[in-house]
Amino acid sequence: MPIYLYECLECLGQWKESHGMTEEIEECFWCDSNNVHRVPSNFTNLAKKTEAKRKVGDLTNEFIENSKEDLQKQKRQLGSER
Repeated sequence: MPIYLYECLECLGQWKESHGMTEEIEECFWCDSNNVHRVPSNFTNLAKKTEAKRKVGDLTNEFIENSKEDLQKQKRQLGSER
C-alpha cells in the first residue's frame, strides 16, 4: 500500500498514512479537525540513462591530451613574457 503525507490546516500537524489509492483521510490525527489535505509527494524517475559509458582508459587519454594543451599554452605564455 502506498504511504501518503497529510497536513492539517488548523494545527499544521503532518503525519503519514498507508492506505489504498482511492481512500482519503478526513480527520486530523492530532486535533480531530476536518480541515486536512493530502500533501503532494515527489516521484522518482526510474528510467534508465542512455548515456554511453566510457572506459577508464578513454578518460585517462582525454585528461592527458588536455594537460598537454594546457602545458603548451603555459610554455607560450612564459616565452612571450621573457
